[in-house]
Amino acid sequence: MKEEQAYKHIKNLIIQGKFTMKEAISINQLADQMDMSRTPVHRALAQLEREGYITITPQVGVFVRRPEHKEILERLQLCVAIDVFLAEQAARSITEFQLEELIGVLEKMETPELAAELYEELNVKFHTIICRAANNDFAFRANKINWDYLNYVNISDELFKGGNREQSQAEHRMIYYALKDRDSKLTELLMKKHLMRVAQFIIEKYERINA
Repeated sequence: MKEEQAYKHIKNLIIQGKFTMKEAISINQLADQMDMSRTPVHRALAQLEREGYITITPQVGVFVRRPEHKEILERLQLCVAIDVFLAEQAARSITEFQLEELIGVLEKMETPELAAELYEELNVKFHTIICRAANNDFAFRANKINWDYLNYVNISDELFKGGNREQSQAEHRMIYYALKDRDSKLTELLMKKHLMRVAQFIIEKYERINA
C-alpha cells in the first residue's frame, strides 16, 4: 500500500535526522522521490502528525517538531502502564519457546564489551517477546507507536553503559525468572520497578538536553 510505504519512508527520514526543525518538508519532493502522487504522501504526513513527529500548518508548511516536556511525561506514563499490564498477562500465557527466546536474548545482552546500540536492540527484543506473549495485539501495537517515538526523541546510550547496564541486566534476569515461575504479581512488580527507573532516566536526560 502506497500510504504505508510513504509513512515508513518519511518516518525513517525523520528518525535519521534528514530534516531540521527550521526546514519545511517538501511534499512534492517526497512524492517525486517515492514515485507516487501527493495523496498517499499527505495521508502519511497526517499519520505522522497524529503520532507527534511533525506539525502541519496550512499556508506555512510541514515541520519536524520537538515535543513538550509534559507530552514526554504523559507518553512515558502510558507506556509504563501498558507494558506492566502486558508483562503481568504474559506471566500467565508465555510459552516454553518464548522463554527459550528470552534466555537466548539475555545471554547475548550479557556479552562483555557489547556495543551500546546492540544492547539497545536486544533490550527492545527482550521486551517485545514479553509483550507479544501477553497475546494482546491491540495493546502491543498501541504501545509500540509510543515507544518508537520516545526512542526517537531520546538519546539513550548512557542508559546502556557501565553501572546502568549492570542494573539493567540484573533487572532483566529477575523478570525472566518471575516469568519462568509464572508468578504474575512478581512479574508485574519487577517490570514496574524496571520501567519506572528507565522512565526517570529518560525524563532527566530530556530535561538536560533541552535546558
